[in-house]
Amino acid sequence: MRRIIVGTCAALVALGIGLAGPAVAAPVPVTALSCDGDTYKCTANLRFGDNNWKAGWGVSIYHQAPRSAYRAPVPVTALNCDGDTGKCTANLQFGDGNWRASWPATIYHQALRSVPSTRVAAPVPANTLTCDGDTGRCSVNLQFGDGNWKANWAATIYHP
Repeated sequence: MRRIIVGTCAALVALGIGLAGPAVAAPVPVTALSCDGDTYKCTANLRFGDNNWKAGWGVSIYHQAPRSAYRAPVPVTALNCDGDTGKCTANLQFGDGNWRASWPATIYHQALRSVPSTRVAAPVPANTLTCDGDTGRCSVNLQFGDGNWKANWAATIYHP
């Protein structure tokens, strides 16, 4: 039995798996956020490693008044999250300034993380966007109440 354990550990070390924790520190700050009306995705540039790491997630892209033309990608000028609808909305720097991207998000209070809440007044400004390659989620601080409200959502973390 001892040989099996030693042999297994040696194989793991040889493969580079080992017992060490992940090399990625998480979460990491987002340096830029843009959304793409052609692919219906938002992409966040992550401050990590060689700075080519990204986080992406699906969104709805729409204009506050009916319109059919989209362009991609464009910078985000403001980010708000709404506890009533469970969505975050990004204002896009495009055209007449009325283009938006929105996606579902979990809105919660840090002290009550296990109990999602809809008590956040809607919508509220968001800041300090971070993404976590270990959990595959992005989160943002909400400017509401005692400052411990957050929104988070699933994102694909990748290196192009």
